[in-house]
Amino acid sequence: MIISFRKADVSLQPIIFSWLEEPHMKEFWDNSLEHKNDILNFIEGRKQTYFAGSTKYWVGFVDNEPFCFILSDQILSAEKELHEIYRKYLSAKGNTIALDFGIGNLAFLGKGLAAKALAAFMEFYRTKIDSAADTFFIDPAENNPRAQHVYEKAGFKLVGDYVASEGAFIGKRSLLMICRFA
Repeated sequence: MIISFRKADVSLQPIIFSWLEEPHMKEFWDNSLEHKNDILNFIEGRKQTYFAGSTKYWVGFVDNEPFCFILSDQILSAEKELHEIYRKYLSAKGNTIALDFGIGNLAFLGKGLAAKALAAFMEFYRTKIDSAADTFFIDPAENNPRAQHVYEKAGFKLVGDYVASEGAFIGKRSLLMICRFA
């Protein structure tokens, strides 16, 4: 089994949008028009305006079959709306990358691939995208213990929680989990 990743592109847009309509994705992912427009802007190389406007979108493959959707965003200490808990755990020497992860392809749910894929993505990101990335954040909803378990298996540690003050999940509590590399 080979797990690989590539940036979202025009050929993957219908797959991504169909995944975002799946009930298990809708429950924990932003399905707003603004988010979907940001995905399209990224895919088509246009200026992004959603949140900080710097989110990158990725699709993971198992043996060349698309199965997961990943968002990455470098977190900068200068961001005005940054939660205090995020500031506390930013990388001191390298780059901090926020991730969102979901298996969209129903055929791959419950197969034990999520933790492997997430760990493989962090390795891919560090070796192919940004060698200075040494800290990764992920923030599952507090009512998603399955995601928390998967993220722990991928190397993340729970460091606290916070309530979203903006975006699709405003007012909802999320857990902050981090994975650091030496």
